[in-house]
Amino acid sequence: MSKEIKLIDLNLMSGSTETFRTAVGGYYDIVSSSEGEQVEEVIFDPSNILSPFISSIDYNTDLKEEISDEVMTPNYKFPIRITGDPDEIKDDNFWKISLLGGEFGGIKYNSIYTDAAFDNLSCDYTLPYPKLDANVINYVASAEIISDTIQISYDYNQYVPTYERYIKNIVSEKLIPNMYLLKMYEVEDDLDTSQTIKDFVTIEQTYENPENLLGESDVVIDEDSKDHITYIDSLISSYLSSSIILTQLSSSTKEDVENMFENIIFDENVLTDVSGDDTYSQMLASKNMIPFYTKFHFTASAGETFVSYIEESNFTQKFMKTLKEVFTNQLTDFSPSESTFAAETKLTVGSLETATFSDATSTKNSTFKSIDFMEMLIYAHNNFISTTDNCYFLGPNNFTRLATMDPSGSYRYYNSMKCLDMINSTVGYLNDESNYSIDSLEDIYSLSSSYSEILAYRIEKIGGAPTGDLKTQNTLQNFWFFNTYDFMEGTEFYDSQVKYNTQYTYKVYAYTLKVGSKYSFSDLRLSRQIGSISGSEPPSYCLEFYDPTTEESIEQIFSSDNELTASNQAATNAQITSESRYLADFYLNYEPVLKLVEIPIFSKSLKIMDHISNQVNIYPYQMMDASQRIGYTINYETFNANLDYPSTISSNDVIIKEEYLNANDYLSSSVIYESSITKQRYIEVYKMDQMPTSIDSFDGNLLETIDLRSPGTMDTNSVVDFVRKIRANKKYYYVFRALNEQRMPGHLSEIYEAQLINDGGYLYSIFNVLFEEDLEQEIFVNPSLAFKKLFELQPNVSQMALDISEADLSMPAYTQLENINVGTITDTIWDKTFKIRLTSVKTGKKIDLNFTYKLQID
Repeated sequence: MSKEIKLIDLNLMSGSTETFRTAVGGYYDIVSSSEGEQVEEVIFDPSNILSPFISSIDYNTDLKEEISDEVMTPNYKFPIRITGDPDEIKDDNFWKISLLGGEFGGIKYNSIYTDAAFDNLSCDYTLPYPKLDANVINYVASAEIISDTIQISYDYNQYVPTYERYIKNIVSEKLIPNMYLLKMYEVEDDLDTSQTIKDFVTIEQTYENPENLLGESDVVIDEDSKDHITYIDSLISSYLSSSIILTQLSSSTKEDVENMFENIIFDENVLTDVSGDDTYSQMLASKNMIPFYTKFHFTASAGETFVSYIEESNFTQKFMKTLKEVFTNQLTDFSPSESTFAAETKLTVGSLETATFSDATSTKNSTFKSIDFMEMLIYAHNNFISTTDNCYFLGPNNFTRLATMDPSGSYRYYNSMKCLDMINSTVGYLNDESNYSIDSLEDIYSLSSSYSEILAYRIEKIGGAPTGDLKTQNTLQNFWFFNTYDFMEGTEFYDSQVKYNTQYTYKVYAYTLKVGSKYSFSDLRLSRQIGSISGSEPPSYCLEFYDPTTEESIEQIFSSDNELTASNQAATNAQITSESRYLADFYLNYEPVLKLVEIPIFSKSLKIMDHISNQVNIYPYQMMDASQRIGYTINYETFNANLDYPSTISSNDVIIKEEYLNANDYLSSSVIYESSITKQRYIEVYKMDQMPTSIDSFDGNLLETIDLRSPGTMDTNSVVDFVRKIRANKKYYYVFRALNEQRMPGHLSEIYEAQLINDGGYLYSIFNVLFEEDLEQEIFVNPSLAFKKLFELQPNVSQMALDISEADLSMPAYTQLENINVGTITDTIWDKTFKIRLTSVKTGKKIDLNFTYKLQID
């Protein structure tokens, strides 16, 4: 299942400037439904015209004629006649106003005829679901109902600290080794490439055999490291960890590489190989030898007619380079325009909070970059000299690649011929009536989708420090893929020119060719009555066509046959007899239009991260002496593949969790199947002296971080003891977790409630284990309830009477307040607590109430 997108030209929407379409039918309305905003078709039906002023529409294709023979693409016109409804049209003036707008009888009428030009480039296509969205839907549905997905994630295969430190300080990601270049040296027998590429891969000719870098390797696992891959014993490991670090590239090589690798192009030469030995597909077998990379997986739509034309014309390289130049705005005299469409999207949405999924529909205007495809072909033909060199065709040089990058015109003839071949193939397609044909107004006003085809894909990599007033990040690289059939079969791409723990944003685009129509109406002429034929049945009118702009008579265009001119020498083809009183003639002009549209598919920001650390086992104990010390033996466990992401303590933990789950398209409840690549390195010890109310209560209570690395070595211990002195007869709460070399946190241990009891000089320890759920406190929504008045507690009068025996009544009252007591008896109740026991007559249950009498003095 895929997302279904209907891209609708705004001219086809109700209320557009294409007023004739809105008047007669053949447009879309936006309506609300239970699934959301969606479009509803209003079909054009010649037998049921929507406008009350028009009773019929006819066209005469026998008079179809070519508009201009100086245009490469087919362009034609044929006449259309509309007939006014005599029950709605008042007179000739009202007939004019009903078509062209105006005021009649105090009522304003809008024009329904326009001679503006319009496009119809609507099409249907599908988009894959982001992998995370698909995981949510499939999870709540308990079934795999979403299968067409696109995923951008990463692989972290091995820890090479010297390599990571080296590339962290590289100014440009484009100078990081490219895994496809290394594979290219392995699979290509007779490699002819530029000197810059040779210097880059061989590190200025200091590494003599780069073709062996991705050969066989041995994966070495250290038993003491709890299943973590310590290293991969191979040439590529030493190449990355020492060779590229010890030898610096020259300034010229760096400059050339940074320029070339702005755009890396994958054409059919590197994507297609009948023997299956092409660089692109063979990368799959060697990818795990690269320490880390971002990876892309999606199913491309099959390239069809025009992809075949491009390949057969040997036009791929010129097409891809021109595509790069146009859509990255490198050409001053030829650039894409903005095209806005109404986009109706039908998809399935899921919610983890409600554990539900449902179908949804939304419609909104979306703007896309687009270019006229024929103009692009003509531009490529006329500009046969390469004026930009910020791109690299992956793979060895060949004739077509050299011709495409020709800066002097040496390959002018070859480039021109390849462009002409492609132009001729395109024009041949349009002239084939089985591909494109307009024979009626219904063909123009049909709401069926036009032909579309994806010619290429682009992956844009964005990153680096924010710049400008808006603090936006810059495009670091673009990866371009020609949509050859073999690319559809294996769309798995890897980007090794990335840094660890650095955020990148990737955007994926499809370059879709749409075949539609451009059309307009012209040469409008209206009828007016100049007489009638008496006695005719049905009634017949003598009409004259006139130009509504000049009011001068003008010949009809719908028909060349005219009975009136045969019987009346004074008549011209402007005068006719007709049973219909109100007529209007105009031409429908049309030609095919091909637009290449940049359609965004997916966007995602992510970091390359190690996976979470393993659990720890804790063994508490007491030092059996008078030192008041307790200890914990902490044992780093082997990987457990049945756990989800660990609980978080700090806000930074939350950020790490969100970034990790996002990068790997995990749900918060997903089981983490990948084990930590780097070994255990640290143990964090958290301590509180009061019972925590939640795990995040430990935030800010980090007691110590224990380094597990043995001094003077690269080895790390898997068992360590933590010993501390504590106060006697006081409870303490401890929790532990491991961090790996990349400081990725592991699962928290259980919470250990520890206390050392001093019983008359005898010390003994008590350790209780608490789990995270034990910390959950019941939240009382209504902590108290009204109590029915079953009894009343009333003090005796002697308890409340004032004792004034010690007061001097001759003095002012305020001076004697301290000499006045409440209660005239010796044993008063004030500040004393009393207990009352209530016993249920029905159940026998008892409840004790404690209450205290307080004396309040205001």
